Amino acid sequence: MKWWLYIAFKQLFPSGKVVSFFAVVSVLGVALGILGLFGTQSVMNGFHAQIAEKLRDTTGDVLIRNRGRPIENARELKLRLKKLGGVSEVELMAGGPVMMLFENVPSFPALRSYDTVSGECALPIREKSFIRMGSVDDLDDDSVIVGQRLGASMGISVGDSVEVFSPVMLDKLKNDEVPMPVRLKVVGLLATDYSEVDSNVALVSLRRMQDLYGLGGGVHSIILRLGEGVDCSDWVEKVGKNAVERPLTVSTWLDSNEAFLRIIKMEKVMMSLIIVLIIIVASFSICISLYTSVLRKTREIGLFGAMGARPVQIAMMYCLQGFMIGVFGSLCGLGLTWLILHFREPIVEFVVGRESLIEFYHFAHLPVKYELGDALRACAFAIVLCTAAGFLPAVRAARLKASEAMRNE
Repeated sequence: MKWWLYIAFKQLFPSGKVVSFFAVVSVLGVALGILGLFGTQSVMNGFHAQIAEKLRDTTGDVLIRNRGRPIENARELKLRLKKLGGVSEVELMAGGPVMMLFENVPSFPALRSYDTVSGECALPIREKSFIRMGSVDDLDDDSVIVGQRLGASMGISVGDSVEVFSPVMLDKLKNDEVPMPVRLKVVGLLATDYSEVDSNVALVSLRRMQDLYGLGGGVHSIILRLGEGVDCSDWVEKVGKNAVERPLTVSTWLDSNEAFLRIIKMEKVMMSLIIVLIIIVASFSICISLYTSVLRKTREIGLFGAMGARPVQIAMMYCLQGFMIGVFGSLCGLGLTWLILHFREPIVEFVVGRESLIEFYHFAHLPVKYELGDALRACAFAIVLCTAAGFLPAVRAARLKASEAMRNE
């Protein structure tokens, strides 16, 4: 081992002491900075990935619409779309807001259709077991599956009956007719673990939805699920737009939720910038501590010079101390991040409560997604900053003349 590397290590971790107070404080400061930076990025990555997954699960990969009008030739179009490359499932969908009454208490969920005849659905209702306390096979023209949180807020359970009014029924009032509600039996609860859906959506059969909205054989949209590994945007540009004619429009789930996903990314960037300031403050503390060390050890530095040490070797001692603080702090920070996020559920429960998490972020559990790139960037930033923090003290130490340093009191 080079002598200047040995001296640098010994100044950080001197013999005869369990730990050096300066080393512990410096490493801890960097570790807390890495915890804040990488931990924040991992949580925001988890939110972005979870939201993206739930949006795809509840809206499908590709959506075909008719500019606010029903699609009349939906069945013929469905057969053509199923023959296109990359398409896994094609679903005819009708949906819209309704008024639902249970024991004279109204709610206004969005009703969505499920084709009980063909059983084809572009959403992974069966694959991911979204139906609780019932089955999607129990759904028929006289029944409904209610969102779990919607049912809980209204006191609805499986076996109860609800009354549904659609906006189309208002036309009967113009003709002095009394609209009669449709009575539907609750045969299941919809639980996607995404409260935005579970609190506002209910499922009925496609024929019932067409009847409620007076669509006849038409539908509001056609939803496509693409195969594994197929890029939605690329498929729409190369295949989708050529497969349908105007006035039909083709869009991906990304197009429909672009603004929302951009906000999530912006939150990650802004929070990361704030945490970066913490690491910068920690680097200033390291710089001041190393500079103080140079002042205290001026005579020792002069002795090294008198014994033949070159200025670059003396400078390397203090640059290496900053480098080692950055490395040890980064490793401790990564370990601390994993430890804190591993026990995130009880921490979140204690700090903000699960209901607050559901209310503001629509998830029952705090999602986390570790990305190697984020970890490497955070560690590299901390190591470079800590090494730079040791540069100024290193320059001063290297410029000291041995004769003057030896006379220093």
